[in-house]
Amino acid sequence: MKFRKVIESGIITAALALTSVTTAVSASAAETGTTTESATVNANVADRVSQAASTGVQSVQIIQQNAQAAAEAAEWADKMLVTVDKDSSLNIRKEASADAEVVGKFYAGSGAEVLETGDEWTKVKSGDVEGYVNNAYCVFGEDAHTYAEENCETKATANADGIRVREASNTDAKILDVIDSGASLTVNTDAEEVDGWVSVDCNGTTAYVAADYVDVALNIDDAVSMEEIRAREAAAAQKAAQEAAAQAGNSNSGSDSAAVTTSSEAVSASSSDTQLLAAIIQCEAGGEPYSGQLAVGAVVMNRVKSGSFPNSISGVIYQSGQFTPASSGKLARVLSSGNISSSCYQAAAEALSGADNTGGAKYFHAGTSGSGTVIGSQIFY
Repeated sequence: MKFRKVIESGIITAALALTSVTTAVSASAAETGTTTESATVNANVADRVSQAASTGVQSVQIIQQNAQAAAEAAEWADKMLVTVDKDSSLNIRKEASADAEVVGKFYAGSGAEVLETGDEWTKVKSGDVEGYVNNAYCVFGEDAHTYAEENCETKATANADGIRVREASNTDAKILDVIDSGASLTVNTDAEEVDGWVSVDCNGTTAYVAADYVDVALNIDDAVSMEEIRAREAAAAQKAAQEAAAQAGNSNSGSDSAAVTTSSEAVSASSSDTQLLAAIIQCEAGGEPYSGQLAVGAVVMNRVKSGSFPNSISGVIYQSGQFTPASSGKLARVLSSGNISSSCYQAAAEALSGADNTGGAKYFHAGTSGSGTVIGSQIFY
């Protein structure tokens, strides 16, 4: 950078000046016969020049440090970081209100660009997500920088292909791994600095990469959109359902007794239908054991397949006079907030795959007395 070149030039100039003065003083001493008095005078002059040059170098270093600090402060001026722990998350809402729709989430170690700052809510942009966060769970500017240094990992990211990861900080050391452009390793920030090298963790072992071939920066994650979260949950639920179905099939093979959970033809569904099914399960059985959640999903799917009800998930759920949460607004609120548990997504995916633990029931109600199959605190018939 230009500024760095000016600083280096100043240091070189100061060094040259010191050398020139020292030479001149030595020559003067020689010409005068190096009497004790003149030698003392010349030594004092040299000492003062040396002190002045040293002060000049220190001043340049201070200027350089101040410039670096100012650059970091400017870089973080419009940044924020969340202060949630690794087991928590912070909602990003569409509007500056605790009742507004959730459009994404921040997890530990994530941050954003600040768009508008308010007393209670701040508008931010992180990755593909834009919305409002509650200031109580965030730090801003230099405080965010300090928090990141204390709580976030530092990553060394390769800026070229074929970067060698070595056992020691020299080019003759054993190669432990080779990484390509874009690959990252965690920096050992507590390790002693070695000029030209960066200490990193490689499969649990301390290793080194050449500093010229990696970009070192704090690892700040982006927010995650609700669409991505739902897609992840649906995929996880689908996998869990497939594993559960396979396990049920193995446990029932060779048995003469009737299976508790039966399986019928699977129904393909869009991500929005899967979310809708998971949401009605959340509303009707969010506090029930998993078997009760699966049972609600099974009732919906039994109706879809029956021919006596609408032949779509949305048609069944929104049919007039059937599911109270759909008409009361509760279902809409759950869909808007995105507060649907992973177990409800799993139950939805398993019901879509054909699993039914109700014996073909198309109705259910709260209570444990009466005709039907009791599952949790509800009866299915």
